[in-house]
Amino acid sequence: MKILCKYLLIILPLILIFGCDKGIAPATAEEENQSAGFSGRIIFTGNWPDSVNWTLLVVFKEPLISPASFNVLNVGYIGHPIPPHTSVYNYSTIIDTGFLPITAGTYSYVAVAQSKNPNLTVNRNDWKVVGVYYANNDTTTPGKLNIPLNTVVGNINIECNFNDPPPQPPGGN
Repeated sequence: MKILCKYLLIILPLILIFGCDKGIAPATAEEENQSAGFSGRIIFTGNWPDSVNWTLLVVFKEPLISPASFNVLNVGYIGHPIPPHTSVYNYSTIIDTGFLPITAGTYSYVAVAQSKNPNLTVNRNDWKVVGVYYANNDTTTPGKLNIPLNTVVGNINIECNFNDPPPQPPGGN
């Protein structure tokens, strides 16, 4: 009987931990949110800068109004690196969940940024914005990105012209 109790004490917690998860319970908003995202195309024109180590699609929750706004708590998505010397990069955050996956919500700043630092940092001075998402061809203000639950928003296209980069957010070079 003692041996049976010992096995039950080991097996029962394992069943609870690795069991049926939530059974037939409905998905939570967070679980449903996993299919939310956006997609589009990034077009690069001009000559790629030398010594670039990172080219990333980055999304910020709040506008970048000061150097302090460029922080990890404000980041809503960081994609995987875009290969150097790419001319057209088609992306989907459902396929490339990135270093930091996106969730449903409203985002204030969608950009392509580059860094020459070999380390991935959130130091504003390490990054140069080379492209910004603008809604409705209004290049005076970065476009807001609204991602509803269970929706993939398309046509979030960004042009990166190395010969005519966009205005830099505060704190950049």
